[in-house]
Amino acid sequence: MNIAIYTRKSVYSDSSDSTSVQFDLASNYCKSHYSDYQILKYEDEGYSGASTNRPGYESLMSDIRDKLIDIVVCYKIDRISRSVKDFSLFYDEISSLGVEFVSLKENVDTSTPLGRAMMYMCSIFAQMERETIAERITDNMIELAKSGKWSGGRPPIGFKRIKKTIDGKTHTILEPFEGGMRYYNKIVNDFLDGDYSLGGLETYYKSIGFKTLNGKHLSSTQIYNTLKNPAYAPADQHTYDYYKDLGRQMLKPREEFTGEYALSVYGRTQGGKTKKHVLMPPENWKVSIAQWKPVITSEKWLAVQNKFRNNVFTKVRKHKIGLLKGILRCRCGGLMRTKRKIDTKYNKVYDTYICSNHARKGDEFCAFRSAHIKDIDEAFLDIIKDIFVDKSLLKKYMKTETVKPDTSAETKKDIKSVESRIVNLTTALSENKDSSAAKYILQEIETLDRKLEALKHELLSAEKQKADLKRQKENIDFVYDEISHIINNLDSMDYDALNSSFKLLISECVYDGQHLDITI
Repeated sequence: MNIAIYTRKSVYSDSSDSTSVQFDLASNYCKSHYSDYQILKYEDEGYSGASTNRPGYESLMSDIRDKLIDIVVCYKIDRISRSVKDFSLFYDEISSLGVEFVSLKENVDTSTPLGRAMMYMCSIFAQMERETIAERITDNMIELAKSGKWSGGRPPIGFKRIKKTIDGKTHTILEPFEGGMRYYNKIVNDFLDGDYSLGGLETYYKSIGFKTLNGKHLSSTQIYNTLKNPAYAPADQHTYDYYKDLGRQMLKPREEFTGEYALSVYGRTQGGKTKKHVLMPPENWKVSIAQWKPVITSEKWLAVQNKFRNNVFTKVRKHKIGLLKGILRCRCGGLMRTKRKIDTKYNKVYDTYICSNHARKGDEFCAFRSAHIKDIDEAFLDIIKDIFVDKSLLKKYMKTETVKPDTSAETKKDIKSVESRIVNLTTALSENKDSSAAKYILQEIETLDRKLEALKHELLSAEKQKADLKRQKENIDFVYDEISHIINNLDSMDYDALNSSFKLLISECVYDGQHLDITI
């Protein structure tokens, strides 16, 4: 018999029991309850229970699916997950594979109906605890943003962090320093006055030896982030209207945006030490007034933002491998491969996309042979540039889903009702465990347990649809920012980098011999 011991210590807390203590407690439990067994250890150190994207957990599930595990033992249910949804999916899968689950802290053994009922109750409380913590953190960050304090992280170029007493408490704010501001002003002026793309600026700065105060070259990404950062701009009515029109959350009324202090914008990005920073949906951005002075006029800062929006680079690049290599498909479904043809007679080189099905199976399967890479790639870039100019075009190229009636609210009520009945029956069972009624109470708990599982699957389906629709709306802004980044860096990105970016961006790209159809 193989027993898996899973341990996890949250990245958010140093107070939780160490993984070694969790493992020792689980090992002692196995010694006292089982014989002739082998322990397999799975550990996640520094991972939150809000997600199941953990290497130790993924390894555990892989071994369970390979039927290498008979029992899973952990210290607490929330070590598996603090999400009721994720835990339910976990338990549903392992139980379908005949794997038992034991939690030491809650004294839960899923081999019994009572144990299963208690397990679901404990997972509900674990999620409530996580959500309470998350709400508290979010509320604190919103209050920081609202009050104009610095929410943390590396200061923008030209700023340093200082401590300031506000309302009797010490907080961190930003303060510009003269040497750093010279760097910022040069970047802004070069971008506005010169005919540079971001990649062109990066190349120019390298050629003149222009480096950061740390002695490092400025990347196009650093230049982009510096020019887009609102921390330099004044919180006046011009910038208020700019963000209001973009659909951002304004935390203070327009009349308070006098321009005396800079902008404070919270929620633009999400990420950290263990996650890549990603741009968040616009409705998540919270705009307020900072506690530090601005260093640029709103007219100049808005001119920078408008140049980003209006600047389309039309430079035609040399075609080496094909921007759509590994992406483009023929109308027959075959992948379009890249091929270089050399005409020795006329001393010419032809770079083409060829249909793989035609190459292997001939005209009878697919009559379409090839197309010039330059023509296809330019047609593709024209589409991307059109989207860059007109964001509304994204809806044309993004898949949409049919909206079904939202039944999640009714399902949640049913789940609460069933859970309440299980709790009542569990109480009744504890009071009548030695009576003849215990048998019938257990049967009823089992029936309700099955109903609860079905309802949770129904809720998962409904919530998945809601999440998908929300994600679809959010993705429009995210995808547009990705497209903007690509267009603004078109000069500096090599073909491998562009090809990789488009592979992530494009879900389908088909050429029928005349038209190029893409789906983002």
